[in-house]
Amino acid sequence: MLEIIQEYLASFSTTELILLISCFVLLVISKPLFVHVFQKPVDDRQNAKQLQIARAGGLLIIVVLLLNHFIFIDGQSAESHGIAKRLIGVNMVVFSAFWASQILQFFIRRQYGKIREVAGEKTISDTHNSRLLSLLVVSLVFVFALIGIVQVLGFDDLLKAGGIIGVIGVMLALTQASWAPDIISGLILLNSDFIDEGDVIEIEDGKIIALVFRTKLFHTELFNLVNNNRILLKNAKLREMTIQNLSKFASVRGYRENLSFKIGYEHKSADVRQLFEAAFERVLKVSEISIDSNHPLEVMVIDTGDYAIKWGVYYYTKDLKKLIKTRQQFTEIILDESIQRNISLSTPDLYQRMMPEDSMTSNN
Repeated sequence: MLEIIQEYLASFSTTELILLISCFVLLVISKPLFVHVFQKPVDDRQNAKQLQIARAGGLLIIVVLLLNHFIFIDGQSAESHGIAKRLIGVNMVVFSAFWASQILQFFIRRQYGKIREVAGEKTISDTHNSRLLSLLVVSLVFVFALIGIVQVLGFDDLLKAGGIIGVIGVMLALTQASWAPDIISGLILLNSDFIDEGDVIEIEDGKIIALVFRTKLFHTELFNLVNNNRILLKNAKLREMTIQNLSKFASVRGYRENLSFKIGYEHKSADVRQLFEAAFERVLKVSEISIDSNHPLEVMVIDTGDYAIKWGVYYYTKDLKKLIKTRQQFTEIILDESIQRNISLSTPDLYQRMMPEDSMTSNN
């Protein structure tokens, strides 16, 4: 058995052996390379597709080499043998271009990217420089790969080669409306330094509060802090929205959060303030709630309506990832404190205000 294997191996050229071994090794270590070296989690759909493409390319090269060497070598014409060689050559060019782009992008991100902690994981995120250089490198690799494919296919004639490249150019020109705006918008977002991976942003006029998970070439992935789900937005669409970056607070105190309540005129201002102060003291004792205790609670009147006073409660926080949880639990503590102090948080209306007088009239 060993002699047969040695005989088979001896029939391969040195180039074929190197190619077979390289493809086999890459098939085995492709997943660890993506996860631990390139830092691309394979649970992400786009990264999983890239991993599948890498494995499929390597497997295709191995299969074509073996079939061409052992199955179709006997009795095949010179023309069919040349077609097999061209197929292997095209696969090699595409396979090499793919891994070359991955390796070059990895070194660019390491050199010009930023190390951030998103969702408890340390990742290297793109910056304007890394994204721009990555686009340049991918474009160059694509051009060289295209030239290599044209030469492998035997289109040495300038007219034939120019015709193929021209067709590809026309296709890119016709489809540029679907991909160019997202690429340009992604570069603008990165260059503006307004949105970074790990920031908490508010869009759709407060309807969505999300964590920026990853900014990619064509889209941005968000993590909804309210519903605990992923949101995918095209970069061009994201730029059209009004974005409030809550993580980019202008004061060293942190983000100034506001909770508002409508309380009736029958309660004294001092009693209302004592209510909020007591709730603030209670909330500081809860470890799960992220409120800066170094700065006092700010209580003030926002508006005086016809039937109630709108009170504003302002506090500071720096852990924006816990913003929703802090807001919910602080509101619950204020509600509990209001019940104990017999101060209703329900907004009074005209019917409620006239009820005591109607009751007195009916009794008389």
